[in-house]
Amino acid sequence: MVTDRETELAERLIKLHDGRSYRELQEMSAPPKDPNDDGKITEDMYLDMCRDIESEMGALESIESIDCLPRNDSKLTLWKAKYSKSDFKVFWAIGFDSETLKVQDVLVQW
Repeated sequence: MVTDRETELAERLIKLHDGRSYRELQEMSAPPKDPNDDGKITEDMYLDMCRDIESEMGALESIESIDCLPRNDSKLTLWKAKYSKSDFKVFWAIGFDSETLKVQDVLVQW
């Protein structure tokens, strides 16, 4: 089950993919467990992703919870979002650390 706080955080995270909120997203994110991890999203990667979302999908119109997958020490929440330029839904998977509620994983697929 997704809590109200996790819903609030997931919706905030999705909305912050606007091309202007990299630092705010960094504050929501857990530091990598491995400091040498190449999976860290850079500001340039974030800006590219936001441009892609805007050009392909348009403006965010709605967000709806799909489900959640409990893991040992985290929870993967699943969401679908509707954007203005497409009839297709965008799939967001957002993983939260169970203790801190910091974002551990983000996957976006359209």
